[in-house]
Amino acid sequence: MAESFAATGRPPQRMRRGFTLIELLVVIAIIAILIGLLVPAVQKVREAAARAQCENNLKQWTLAQQNYYGVYKKFTLGSHNSNNSGARHTWVIYLWPFIEQENLTKSIAASGLNVDTANFYLPPCTIAGTMNGLAGVKVPLYYCPSDTLGADLDGAGQTYQRCRGNYVVNWGPYTYDTPPPSTGKGPFYNINGDRGFPGVVRMVSIVDGTSNTMMMSEIIMPWSHNDNDWRGDIQNDDGVFRFHSLTTPNSSTPDVVNWIADHNGNGISQDTDPFTPAISTGAEFNTARSRHSGGVNVSMCDGSVRFIANSVSLATWKALSTMDGNDIPGSDY
Repeated sequence: MAESFAATGRPPQRMRRGFTLIELLVVIAIIAILIGLLVPAVQKVREAAARAQCENNLKQWTLAQQNYYGVYKKFTLGSHNSNNSGARHTWVIYLWPFIEQENLTKSIAASGLNVDTANFYLPPCTIAGTMNGLAGVKVPLYYCPSDTLGADLDGAGQTYQRCRGNYVVNWGPYTYDTPPPSTGKGPFYNINGDRGFPGVVRMVSIVDGTSNTMMMSEIIMPWSHNDNDWRGDIQNDDGVFRFHSLTTPNSSTPDVVNWIADHNGNGISQDTDPFTPAISTGAEFNTARSRHSGGVNVSMCDGSVRFIANSVSLATWKALSTMDGNDIPGSDY
């Protein structure tokens, strides 16, 4: 006979009902649905933040150009080659003091050189077989946060190693090493297409208006540092430190890159990224590309930053790339 509550002082035990399998599966399904709804939203927020950071990076580069102009009354050269005189380098080396990297410039001076006589591939910019040179310093402003696949070294394991970058200057609507037209030039160019004679651009050169002329945009770097693809090689006058407006942003038309080969020199690209089509034969040009959805960020010569959709017309894109084309961009940007 069961003991009574009065006799034992304890309440009678009751059976506790647990979850059934069906109820558990329903709960799991609801959680999965919520996660499925939440993940895209989080990804959108993260991409929006990355795109905003990218815009800020371009803003800082363009302000650096303007500050350089305030000191020297001209914008930086696009690049320089030793064919005439001086040394091999690009616009990057000139802007170090204006992006809070003055110590890099001081290190050049300490070596007995200056920004005009320092070669990107020789000390102190490159220390053979290492990333210890000035060109190997990872400057945060080099990188778009949406392109974080880790391929920030060029020729890893080889003699000349340096950082890549995502930001490039506007070379206009013609190929590299091609003599630019008398009108319709980009704000960075070489006289008669000769790398030894870079064009000098001042505000008065930008007759189309600084608000209608692009200064910089983005480019995508290779997926692997073992892939010796020179896109994003922004410190090398033979690398991809510039973009061209021959095709609209993120075009499926392959870039023409001077060097695309694996790290064994087999002439075979290991870059299987579908967003970076390329070939290695023909006159060189490189399209503005980004991992942002739908377009690329660009900065204008007046310091403003805009997002240009992939759907922009080629005519408008070319008009935005020229500083003296006497052309008016369309309204589709």
